[in-house]
Amino acid sequence: MFQSNYPAAWTFHYNTCRSELNTLSPQAANHQPGPYKEYLLAPVTVLPEACLPDSSFSGLLKQRFSCRQFKNWPLTLQHVSNILFAAYGITNTILLGNEEFLERPVPSGGGLYPLEFYLFVRNVTGLAPGIYHYVQLPGLLEQIKQTELPKPFLQNLFMQQPYVADASFIVVTTAVIERTMKKYGDRGYRYILFEAGHAFQNINLAATACQLGSVNIGGFFDLDMTHIMGIDIEEEIPLYAVAVGMPDMPDKTNRIPAL
Repeated sequence: MFQSNYPAAWTFHYNTCRSELNTLSPQAANHQPGPYKEYLLAPVTVLPEACLPDSSFSGLLKQRFSCRQFKNWPLTLQHVSNILFAAYGITNTILLGNEEFLERPVPSGGGLYPLEFYLFVRNVTGLAPGIYHYVQLPGLLEQIKQTELPKPFLQNLFMQQPYVADASFIVVTTAVIERTMKKYGDRGYRYILFEAGHAFQNINLAATACQLGSVNIGGFFDLDMTHIMGIDIEEEIPLYAVAVGMPDMPDKTNRIPAL
């Protein structure tokens, strides 16, 4: 049933299966891309140090929800810093031989950390509307493009999901595929998807801790996304997005959209 009903998904899954007959040793990742991208000529905004509220883990799990109604309120650079740090910030640095290893708050296949994080800003105090790239060390945003992001544009980009366009900002993650797949081959594509899920659950819980709403988004037009972000889909692929803002939901019964 899987193969006949969903042939494209089956092809991916089957071709990345491993057995004793086709298991290969991971290849040494020589000439590995850098640990993160930098746009060296872009204007930068230094983020404040992340300061996540102390919250009980069980409480956050119970309170997390997918927010589809946002108030038209600006968020702050502190909110942005907290969210991005929870996703992929630098938690520690350790020396491995002669190389410095940057630890993040999520597990990564081989410790290769292929993800990059971008911010589509609509309403954040201290940031002009536009598209930004997150640099984990020292913790700043690089302005890739200063531009208004009209609601009809965002709604169309995210496949007519209207609530996305009401959020204060949208986090979009991409993967520099060579960082992981050079070592693990096609199986590494699975590891990249796992990692994006880990990071976005952290975003959801961090948003909850900061009393913000978030909704994860898998639907968007990939080629349009790469064009607006100025990335090459042959090297870096968009994977996942999450809209973040101040929730406009007086009670839990309004958190579920009408069918």
